[in-house]
Amino acid sequence: MSFALKLKELREEKGLSQAQLARELNVGIGSVGMWESTQRTPPAKRLKLIANYFGVTVDELLEVTPDEQAAGAILTRKASITPIEDELLHVFRRLGKKYDEKTQRGIIDMIEKML
Repeated sequence: MSFALKLKELREEKGLSQAQLARELNVGIGSVGMWESTQRTPPAKRLKLIANYFGVTVDELLEVTPDEQAAGAILTRKASITPIEDELLHVFRRLGKKYDEKTQRGIIDMIEKML
C-alpha cells in the first residue's frame, strides 16, 4: 500500500475529512489532498508528526517491512507495481482483515473467472 492510501485509510478510520486533518497537522488542506493523491510526499519531519498523530511508526505509515528495510527492496517494489495494483493489494489486505482465508480464496477464484 502506498503512503497515500495508508494516510487516507488512517484519516478515514478516525472519521476525519481532509480539511479536519489539515487543521490537526497545521498544514493547508491542499497538502493533505496532494499527499493522498500521490502528487507529493511530506518531508521527513512532517512524516514523523503524521505518524505520531495516528499512533504509528513512520515505517508503518510508509508500509516498510523489516525485510524491505534490510534489503532496500522498497525502491524495487515501488518501481515494479503500478498504482492500480497497489490499490488492489490494499483492498485485498482489507478483505484479509475482515474475512478468513477460505473466503479470500473464493474471491480470488471469482476474479480469475472474470479474466
